[in-house]
Amino acid sequence: MLKQRQPHGFPIFFLTEMWERYGFYVLQSLLVFYALEQIHLSDSETYAMVGSFTALAYVNSIFGGLIADRFIGYDKAILAGATLLCIGYTLLTFALDHNIFILGLAIVTVGTGMLKPNISSMLSMIYQKTPEKKEIGYTLFYVGIYFGAIGGSFLGGFIKAYLGWHAVFASAAIGLAIAFITFFVGKRRYQLHDSRKIAHNKSKLFKAFIAIIFLIVTAFCGIHNKTMSDIFFTLIGLLSLAFLIYNIKTHTGEERKKLTAFAILTIFSGLYWAVYFQQFFSVSLAAERVTNLSMPASSLTAFESLGVIIFGPLINGLWLWLQRRNKDLSIPAKFSLSFLFNSLSFFILIISLQYAINHNSQLLQIFIIISYLMIAFGELLIAPIGLAMVSTLTPQRLNGAMMGIFLMSIGLGGKLAGILAQSAASAENSTINQLEHIYRNSFMIYCSFSMFIFILCLIMIKPINKLIQGTTK
Repeated sequence: MLKQRQPHGFPIFFLTEMWERYGFYVLQSLLVFYALEQIHLSDSETYAMVGSFTALAYVNSIFGGLIADRFIGYDKAILAGATLLCIGYTLLTFALDHNIFILGLAIVTVGTGMLKPNISSMLSMIYQKTPEKKEIGYTLFYVGIYFGAIGGSFLGGFIKAYLGWHAVFASAAIGLAIAFITFFVGKRRYQLHDSRKIAHNKSKLFKAFIAIIFLIVTAFCGIHNKTMSDIFFTLIGLLSLAFLIYNIKTHTGEERKKLTAFAILTIFSGLYWAVYFQQFFSVSLAAERVTNLSMPASSLTAFESLGVIIFGPLINGLWLWLQRRNKDLSIPAKFSLSFLFNSLSFFILIISLQYAINHNSQLLQIFIIISYLMIAFGELLIAPIGLAMVSTLTPQRLNGAMMGIFLMSIGLGGKLAGILAQSAASAENSTINQLEHIYRNSFMIYCSFSMFIFILCLIMIKPINKLIQGTTK
Protein backbone atom coordinates (compact mmCIF):
# COMPACT_ATOMS: atom_id res chain seq x y z
CA MET A 1 0.00 0.00 0.00
CA LEU A 2 2.86 2.37 0.84
CA LYS A 3 4.51 1.53 -2.50
CA GLN A 4 1.32 2.39 -4.41
CA ARG A 5 0.76 5.72 -2.70
CA GLN A 6 4.33 6.85 -2.13
CA PRO A 7 7.42 7.06 -4.36
CA HIS A 8 9.65 3.99 -4.64
CA GLY A 9 12.06 3.86 -1.75
CA PHE A 10 9.75 5.38 0.86
CA PRO A 11 9.60 2.16 2.97
CA ILE A 12 13.40 2.28 3.22
CA PHE A 13 13.30 5.67 4.96
CA PHE A 14 10.34 4.57 7.12
CA LEU A 15 12.03 1.38 8.35
CA THR A 16 15.49 2.90 8.81
CA GLU A 17 14.18 5.69 11.02
CA MET A 18 11.87 3.33 12.90
CA TRP A 19 14.79 1.12 13.92
CA GLU A 20 16.94 4.14 14.78
CA ARG A 21 14.22 5.39 17.13
CA TYR A 22 13.81 1.90 18.58
CA GLY A 23 17.44 1.86 19.67
CA PHE A 24 17.39 5.42 20.97
CA TYR A 25 14.27 4.94 23.09
CA VAL A 26 15.56 1.67 24.52
CA LEU A 27 18.48 3.69 25.86
CA GLN A 28 16.58 6.89 26.74
CA SER A 29 13.94 5.06 28.78
CA LEU A 30 16.44 2.94 30.74
CA LEU A 31 19.48 5.20 31.13
CA VAL A 32 18.54 6.59 34.56
CA PHE A 33 18.09 3.06 35.90
CA TYR A 34 21.39 1.83 34.48
CA ALA A 35 23.27 4.80 35.94
CA LEU A 36 21.84 4.09 39.38
CA GLU A 37 22.00 0.29 39.39
CA GLN A 38 25.17 -0.46 37.42
CA ILE A 39 27.38 2.62 37.66
CA HIS A 40 26.10 3.35 41.18
CA LEU A 41 25.74 7.09 40.67
CA SER A 42 23.66 9.18 43.05
CA ASP A 43 20.34 10.62 41.90
CA SER A 44 21.98 14.01 41.42
CA GLU A 45 24.87 12.60 39.35
CA THR A 46 22.43 10.50 37.31
CA TYR A 47 20.24 13.47 36.42
CA ALA A 48 23.31 15.50 35.38
CA MET A 49 24.67 12.69 33.17
CA VAL A 50 21.33 11.89 31.50
CA GLY A 51 20.70 15.61 30.96
CA SER A 52 24.03 15.97 29.15
CA PHE A 53 23.39 12.86 27.05
CA THR A 54 19.91 14.05 26.04
CA ALA A 55 21.20 17.50 25.15
CA LEU A 56 24.09 16.17 23.05
CA ALA A 57 21.82 13.85 21.09
CA TYR A 58 20.01 16.95 19.77
CA VAL A 59 22.92 19.38 19.60
CA ASN A 60 24.97 16.95 17.52
CA SER A 61 22.18 16.93 14.93
CA ILE A 62 23.35 20.40 13.94
CA PHE A 63 26.91 19.23 13.35
CA GLY A 64 25.73 16.05 11.61
CA GLY A 65 23.80 18.18 9.15
CA LEU A 66 26.85 20.38 8.52
CA ILE A 67 29.09 17.34 7.89
CA ALA A 68 26.57 16.03 5.35
CA ASP A 69 26.25 19.44 3.65
CA ARG A 70 29.97 20.20 3.47
CA PHE A 71 31.68 16.84 3.05
CA ILE A 72 29.83 13.57 2.40
CA GLY A 73 26.17 14.14 1.48
CA TYR A 74 23.03 12.77 3.08
CA ASP A 75 23.32 9.12 2.04
CA LYS A 76 26.84 8.57 3.35
CA ALA A 77 26.01 10.52 6.53
CA ILE A 78 23.05 8.21 7.18
CA LEU A 79 25.18 5.09 6.74
CA ALA A 80 27.92 6.60 8.93
CA GLY A 81 25.31 7.41 11.58
CA ALA A 82 23.88 3.87 11.55
CA THR A 83 27.42 2.45 11.82
CA LEU A 84 28.28 4.70 14.77
CA LEU A 85 25.02 3.83 16.52
CA CYS A 86 25.64 0.13 16.09
CA ILE A 87 29.17 0.54 17.51
CA GLY A 88 27.86 2.68 20.38
CA TYR A 89 25.15 0.21 21.42
CA THR A 90 27.63 -2.67 21.11
CA LEU A 91 30.00 -0.87 23.49
CA LEU A 92 27.11 -0.39 25.93
CA THR A 93 26.32 -4.10 25.67
CA PHE A 94 29.82 -5.21 26.65
CA ALA A 95 30.96 -2.21 28.73
CA LEU A 96 33.20 -3.40 31.56
CA ASP A 97 33.71 -0.06 33.25
CA HIS A 98 32.29 3.44 33.56
CA ASN A 99 34.55 5.01 30.92
CA ILE A 100 33.67 2.46 28.22
CA PHE A 101 29.98 3.03 28.92
CA ILE A 102 30.39 6.82 28.66
CA LEU A 103 32.29 6.34 25.38
CA GLY A 104 29.36 4.27 24.10
CA LEU A 105 26.95 7.05 25.05
CA ALA A 106 29.13 9.65 23.33
CA ILE A 107 29.23 7.61 20.11
CA VAL A 108 25.43 7.19 20.25
CA THR A 109 24.93 10.98 20.48
CA VAL A 110 27.15 11.54 17.42
CA GLY A 111 25.54 8.67 15.50
CA THR A 112 22.11 10.11 16.24
CA GLY A 113 23.32 13.50 15.04
CA MET A 114 24.59 11.98 11.79
CA LEU A 115 21.50 9.89 10.98
CA LYS A 116 18.41 11.64 12.28
CA PRO A 117 18.52 15.09 10.57
CA ASN A 118 19.94 13.76 7.32
CA ILE A 119 17.40 11.01 6.74
CA SER A 120 14.61 13.60 7.13
CA SER A 121 16.35 15.89 4.64
CA MET A 122 17.07 13.13 2.10
CA LEU A 123 13.47 11.91 2.26
CA SER A 124 12.31 15.16 0.63
CA MET A 125 14.36 14.33 -2.48
CA ILE A 126 12.19 11.37 -3.51
CA TYR A 127 9.25 13.79 -3.89
CA GLN A 128 10.85 16.00 -6.54
CA LYS A 129 8.58 14.53 -9.24
CA THR A 130 5.50 14.16 -7.00
CA PRO A 131 5.55 17.10 -4.54
CA GLU A 132 1.82 16.68 -3.87
CA LYS A 133 2.59 13.41 -2.01
CA LYS A 134 5.19 15.00 0.25
CA GLU A 135 2.96 16.05 3.14
CA ILE A 136 1.31 12.67 3.64
CA GLY A 137 4.69 11.03 3.14
CA TYR A 138 6.19 12.95 6.05
CA THR A 139 3.13 12.16 8.15
CA LEU A 140 3.66 8.43 7.56
CA PHE A 141 7.39 8.90 8.22
CA TYR A 142 6.67 10.38 11.64
CA VAL A 143 4.31 7.50 12.40
CA GLY A 144 7.35 5.28 11.85
CA ILE A 145 9.29 7.38 14.34
CA TYR A 146 6.68 6.81 17.04
CA PHE A 147 6.28 3.11 16.28
CA GLY A 148 10.00 2.82 16.92
CA ALA A 149 9.71 4.91 20.08
CA ILE A 150 6.85 2.78 21.42
CA GLY A 151 8.71 -0.44 20.63
CA GLY A 152 11.94 0.76 22.24
CA SER A 153 10.32 2.16 25.38
CA PHE A 154 7.88 -0.69 25.94
CA LEU A 155 10.01 -3.71 25.01
CA GLY A 156 13.22 -2.35 26.53
CA GLY A 157 11.86 -2.57 30.06
CA PHE A 158 10.69 -6.15 29.63
CA ILE A 159 13.91 -7.29 27.94
CA LYS A 160 15.89 -5.81 30.81
CA ALA A 161 13.60 -7.41 33.42
CA TYR A 162 13.76 -10.91 31.93
CA LEU A 163 17.08 -11.08 30.08
CA GLY A 164 19.26 -8.41 31.70
CA TRP A 165 21.21 -5.32 30.69
CA HIS A 166 23.43 -7.00 28.08
CA ALA A 167 20.39 -8.26 26.18
CA VAL A 168 18.59 -4.92 26.19
CA PHE A 169 21.52 -2.99 24.71
CA ALA A 170 22.21 -5.87 22.32
CA SER A 171 18.64 -5.51 21.03
CA ALA A 172 19.37 -1.84 20.28
CA ALA A 173 22.59 -2.81 18.44
CA ILE A 174 20.68 -5.42 16.41
CA GLY A 175 18.02 -2.81 15.60
CA LEU A 176 20.67 -0.46 14.21
CA ALA A 177 22.31 -3.29 12.26
CA ILE A 178 18.90 -3.88 10.64
CA ALA A 179 18.65 -0.13 9.96
CA PHE A 180 22.07 -0.13 8.27
CA ILE A 181 21.29 -3.16 6.11
CA THR A 182 17.86 -1.76 5.21
CA PHE A 183 19.27 1.55 4.03
CA PHE A 184 22.36 0.09 2.36
CA VAL A 185 20.38 -2.46 0.34
CA GLY A 186 17.43 -0.12 -0.30
CA LYS A 187 19.75 2.66 -1.44
CA ARG A 188 21.10 0.42 -4.20
CA ARG A 189 17.79 -1.18 -5.14
CA TYR A 190 15.88 2.09 -5.47
CA GLN A 191 18.86 4.22 -6.58
CA LEU A 192 18.52 6.56 -3.58
CA HIS A 193 21.19 9.23 -3.72
CA ASP A 194 21.76 12.75 -2.52
CA SER A 195 20.60 14.73 -5.57
CA ARG A 196 22.78 17.69 -4.65
CA LYS A 197 26.09 17.84 -6.48
CA ILE A 198 28.55 17.43 -3.62
CA ALA A 199 32.03 16.56 -4.86
CA HIS A 200 33.42 13.55 -2.98
CA ASN A 201 37.15 13.12 -2.54
CA LYS A 202 39.57 11.69 0.00
CA SER A 203 40.20 15.10 1.49
CA LYS A 204 36.53 15.64 2.31
CA LEU A 205 36.16 12.12 3.68
CA PHE A 206 39.19 12.71 5.91
CA LYS A 207 37.76 16.02 7.15
CA ALA A 208 34.44 14.31 7.92
CA PHE A 209 36.29 11.57 9.83
CA ILE A 210 38.25 14.14 11.88
CA ALA A 211 35.05 16.09 12.61
CA ILE A 212 33.31 12.92 13.82
CA ILE A 213 36.24 12.00 16.09
CA PHE A 214 36.25 15.54 17.49
CA LEU A 215 32.52 15.33 18.22
CA ILE A 216 32.93 11.97 19.97
CA VAL A 217 35.73 13.31 22.17
CA THR A 218 33.72 16.44 22.98
CA ALA A 219 30.64 14.37 23.79
CA PHE A 220 32.67 12.03 26.00
CA CYS A 221 34.03 14.98 27.99
CA GLY A 222 30.58 16.57 28.19
CA ILE A 223 28.92 13.44 29.57
CA HIS A 224 31.82 12.42 31.81
CA ASN A 225 32.59 15.77 33.41
CA LYS A 226 29.74 17.91 34.78
CA THR A 227 31.82 21.12 34.92
CA MET A 228 32.89 20.80 31.28
CA SER A 229 29.30 19.99 30.33
CA ASP A 230 28.02 23.11 32.08
CA ILE A 231 30.63 25.29 30.37
CA PHE A 232 29.99 23.73 26.95
CA PHE A 233 26.22 24.15 27.03
CA THR A 234 26.45 27.65 28.48
CA LEU A 235 28.65 28.62 25.52
CA ILE A 236 26.28 26.90 23.08
CA GLY A 237 23.34 28.79 24.57
CA LEU A 238 25.12 32.15 24.48
CA LEU A 239 26.36 31.64 20.91
CA SER A 240 22.85 30.64 19.76
CA LEU A 241 21.40 33.74 21.43
CA ALA A 242 24.11 35.95 19.90
CA PHE A 243 23.37 34.45 16.46
CA LEU A 244 19.67 35.26 16.85
CA ILE A 245 20.36 38.82 18.04
CA TYR A 246 22.83 39.39 15.19
CA ASN A 247 20.30 38.30 12.58
CA ILE A 248 17.54 40.39 14.15
CA LYS A 249 19.76 43.47 14.05
CA THR A 250 20.97 42.89 10.48
CA HIS A 251 17.45 42.50 9.06
CA THR A 252 14.79 45.15 8.68
CA GLY A 253 11.04 45.52 8.41
CA GLU A 254 8.89 42.38 8.38
CA GLU A 255 11.88 40.03 8.49
CA ARG A 256 13.20 41.64 11.68
CA LYS A 257 9.81 41.39 13.38
CA LYS A 258 9.30 37.78 12.42
CA LEU A 259 12.84 36.85 13.51
CA THR A 260 12.17 38.53 16.86
CA ALA A 261 9.00 36.47 17.25
CA PHE A 262 10.94 33.33 16.31
CA ALA A 263 13.62 34.10 18.91
CA ILE A 264 11.05 34.57 21.70
CA LEU A 265 9.18 31.38 20.79
CA THR A 266 12.44 29.41 20.56
CA ILE A 267 13.32 30.45 24.13
CA PHE A 268 9.87 29.28 25.24
CA SER A 269 10.55 26.01 23.43
CA GLY A 270 13.69 25.35 25.48
CA LEU A 271 11.75 25.92 28.70
CA TYR A 272 9.03 23.53 27.56
CA TRP A 273 11.45 20.65 26.90
CA ALA A 274 13.06 21.10 30.33
CA VAL A 275 9.79 19.92 31.87
CA TYR A 276 8.88 17.47 29.10
CA PHE A 277 12.05 15.41 29.58
CA GLN A 278 11.21 14.80 33.24
CA GLN A 279 9.31 11.71 32.03
CA PHE A 280 12.74 10.10 31.49
CA PHE A 281 14.24 11.62 34.64
CA SER A 282 12.36 12.14 37.91
CA VAL A 283 8.99 10.71 36.82
CA SER A 284 10.59 7.43 35.75
CA LEU A 285 12.31 7.08 39.12
CA ALA A 286 9.10 7.99 40.96
CA ALA A 287 7.29 5.29 38.97
CA GLU A 288 9.98 2.77 39.95
CA ARG A 289 10.19 3.70 43.64
CA VAL A 290 6.75 4.75 44.86
CA THR A 291 4.29 3.21 42.39
CA ASN A 292 2.36 -0.07 42.53
CA LEU A 293 3.55 -1.34 39.14
CA SER A 294 2.33 -4.17 36.91
CA MET A 295 5.07 -3.52 34.31
CA PRO A 296 8.62 -2.12 34.28
CA ALA A 297 8.69 1.62 35.06
CA SER A 298 10.63 2.40 31.85
CA SER A 299 7.93 0.69 29.76
CA LEU A 300 5.37 3.23 30.97
CA THR A 301 7.06 5.95 28.89
CA ALA A 302 5.72 4.14 25.80
CA PHE A 303 2.30 5.56 26.66
CA GLU A 304 3.58 9.06 25.84
CA SER A 305 4.52 7.98 22.31
CA LEU A 306 1.25 6.06 22.02
CA GLY A 307 -0.56 9.25 23.01
CA VAL A 308 1.12 11.13 20.15
CA ILE A 309 -0.18 8.56 17.65
CA ILE A 310 -3.70 8.61 19.17
CA PHE A 311 -4.05 12.38 19.61
CA GLY A 312 -2.15 13.44 16.46
CA PRO A 313 -5.03 12.87 13.99
CA LEU A 314 -7.50 14.39 16.46
CA ILE A 315 -5.48 17.59 16.85
CA ASN A 316 -4.92 17.83 13.09
CA GLY A 317 -8.69 17.50 12.64
CA LEU A 318 -9.24 20.24 15.22
CA TRP A 319 -6.86 22.62 13.42
CA LEU A 320 -8.63 21.98 10.09
CA TRP A 321 -12.03 22.53 11.72
CA LEU A 322 -10.87 25.84 13.21
CA GLN A 323 -9.25 26.95 9.95
CA ARG A 324 -12.49 26.41 7.99
CA ARG A 325 -14.22 28.73 10.46
CA ASN A 326 -11.36 31.29 10.42
CA LYS A 327 -10.75 30.65 14.12
CA ASP A 328 -7.35 29.01 13.92
CA LEU A 329 -5.15 29.53 16.98
CA SER A 330 -1.94 31.50 16.53
CA ILE A 331 1.52 29.96 17.03
CA PRO A 332 2.06 31.56 20.48
CA ALA A 333 -1.44 30.47 21.58
CA LYS A 334 -0.62 26.85 20.73
CA PHE A 335 2.73 27.16 22.51
CA SER A 336 1.01 28.48 25.63
CA LEU A 337 -1.42 25.53 25.70
CA SER A 338 1.51 23.08 25.63
CA PHE A 339 2.67 24.52 28.96
CA LEU A 340 -0.84 24.22 30.37
CA PHE A 341 -0.93 20.49 29.59
CA ASN A 342 2.57 20.04 31.04
CA SER A 343 1.36 21.72 34.21
CA LEU A 344 -1.80 19.60 34.36
CA SER A 345 0.19 16.39 33.88
CA PHE A 346 2.17 17.14 37.05
CA PHE A 347 -0.88 18.41 38.90
CA ILE A 348 -2.40 14.93 38.49
CA LEU A 349 0.74 13.37 39.97
CA ILE A 350 0.77 15.86 42.87
CA ILE A 351 -2.85 15.08 43.82
CA SER A 352 -2.33 11.32 43.52
CA LEU A 353 0.91 11.46 45.55
CA GLN A 354 -0.80 13.50 48.25
CA TYR A 355 -3.56 10.88 48.41
CA ALA A 356 -0.92 8.13 48.74
CA ILE A 357 0.81 10.06 51.54
CA ASN A 358 -2.47 10.63 53.43
CA HIS A 359 -3.45 6.96 53.18
CA ASN A 360 0.04 5.50 53.70
CA SER A 361 -0.12 3.76 50.33
CA GLN A 362 1.68 3.76 46.98
CA LEU A 363 1.01 5.84 43.88
CA LEU A 364 -1.30 4.05 41.43
CA GLN A 365 0.17 3.21 38.01
CA ILE A 366 -2.87 4.61 36.17
CA PHE A 367 -1.98 8.16 37.27
CA ILE A 368 1.49 7.86 35.72
CA ILE A 369 -0.13 6.72 32.46
CA ILE A 370 -2.66 9.59 32.49
CA SER A 371 0.18 12.04 33.15
CA TYR A 372 2.16 10.69 30.18
CA LEU A 373 -0.88 10.96 27.91
CA MET A 374 -1.32 14.61 28.91
CA ILE A 375 2.36 15.25 28.17
CA ALA A 376 1.78 13.72 24.72
CA PHE A 377 -1.12 16.09 24.07
CA GLY A 378 1.05 19.04 25.04
CA GLU A 379 3.90 17.84 22.82
CA LEU A 380 1.61 17.97 19.78
CA LEU A 381 0.90 21.62 20.55
CA ILE A 382 4.55 22.65 20.33
CA ALA A 383 6.80 20.13 18.52
CA PRO A 384 5.20 20.09 15.03
CA ILE A 385 4.15 23.74 15.38
CA GLY A 386 7.71 24.72 16.26
CA LEU A 387 9.21 22.82 13.32
CA ALA A 388 6.71 24.42 10.94
CA MET A 389 7.28 27.94 12.30
CA VAL A 390 10.94 27.84 11.19
CA SER A 391 9.99 28.23 7.52
CA THR A 392 7.06 30.51 8.42
CA LEU A 393 8.97 33.08 10.48
CA THR A 394 12.52 33.03 9.12
CA PRO A 395 13.90 34.09 5.70
CA GLN A 396 14.34 31.16 3.31
CA ARG A 397 18.09 31.66 3.14
CA LEU A 398 18.24 31.16 6.94
CA ASN A 399 15.86 28.18 7.19
CA GLY A 400 18.63 25.63 7.68
CA ALA A 401 20.47 27.61 10.33
CA MET A 402 17.28 28.49 12.19
CA MET A 403 16.13 24.86 12.14
CA GLY A 404 19.45 24.15 13.81
CA ILE A 405 18.74 26.82 16.44
CA PHE A 406 15.30 25.33 17.12
CA LEU A 407 16.78 21.83 17.53
CA MET A 408 19.41 23.41 19.76
CA SER A 409 16.61 24.70 22.00
CA ILE A 410 15.40 21.10 22.47
CA GLY A 411 18.92 20.02 23.38
CA LEU A 412 19.41 22.87 25.83
CA GLY A 413 16.00 21.98 27.28
CA GLY A 414 17.37 18.47 27.89
CA LYS A 415 20.35 19.92 29.75
CA LEU A 416 18.05 22.18 31.77
CA ALA A 417 15.89 19.12 32.54
CA GLY A 418 18.87 17.53 34.27
CA ILE A 419 19.32 20.67 36.38
CA LEU A 420 15.61 20.94 37.17
CA ALA A 421 15.50 17.27 38.19
CA GLN A 422 18.01 17.94 40.99
CA SER A 423 15.06 18.94 43.16
CA ALA A 424 13.91 15.29 43.00
CA ALA A 425 17.26 13.84 44.08
CA SER A 426 16.78 11.58 47.10
CA ALA A 427 19.10 10.28 49.78
CA GLU A 428 20.08 6.61 49.77
CA ASN A 429 17.81 4.33 51.83
CA SER A 430 14.94 6.85 51.91
CA THR A 431 11.61 5.30 52.92
CA ILE A 432 8.67 5.20 50.50
CA ASN A 433 6.91 7.89 52.53
CA GLN A 434 9.99 10.14 52.39
CA LEU A 435 10.30 9.56 48.66
CA GLU A 436 6.64 10.42 48.11
CA HIS A 437 7.17 13.74 49.87
CA ILE A 438 10.31 14.44 47.78
CA TYR A 439 8.58 13.68 44.46
CA ARG A 440 5.42 15.56 45.41
CA ASN A 441 7.45 18.67 46.24
CA SER A 442 9.50 18.37 43.03
CA PHE A 443 6.41 17.90 40.89
CA MET A 444 4.95 21.01 42.52
CA ILE A 445 8.00 22.91 41.25
CA TYR A 446 7.53 21.56 37.70
CA CYS A 447 3.79 22.23 37.81
CA SER A 448 4.26 25.80 39.08
CA PHE A 449 7.08 26.47 36.61
CA SER A 450 4.92 25.31 33.67
CA MET A 451 1.91 27.30 34.89
CA PHE A 452 4.04 30.43 35.25
CA ILE A 453 5.33 30.07 31.67
CA PHE A 454 1.76 29.36 30.49
CA ILE A 455 0.59 32.66 32.00
CA LEU A 456 3.62 34.47 30.58
CA CYS A 457 2.85 33.02 27.14
CA LEU A 458 -0.75 34.18 27.41
CA ILE A 459 0.43 37.71 28.18
CA MET A 460 2.85 37.57 25.24
CA ILE A 461 0.34 36.27 22.64
CA LYS A 462 -0.78 39.71 21.49
CA PRO A 463 2.72 41.29 21.26
CA ILE A 464 4.13 38.25 19.45
CA ASN A 465 1.21 38.19 17.01
CA LYS A 466 1.87 41.87 16.26
CA LEU A 467 5.45 40.93 15.39
CA ILE A 468 4.29 38.07 13.18
CA GLN A 469 1.61 40.31 11.68
CA GLY A 470 -0.04 38.76 8.62
CA THR A 471 1.38 35.27 9.21
CA THR A 472 -1.13 34.20 11.88
CA LYS A 473 -4.02 35.83 13.59
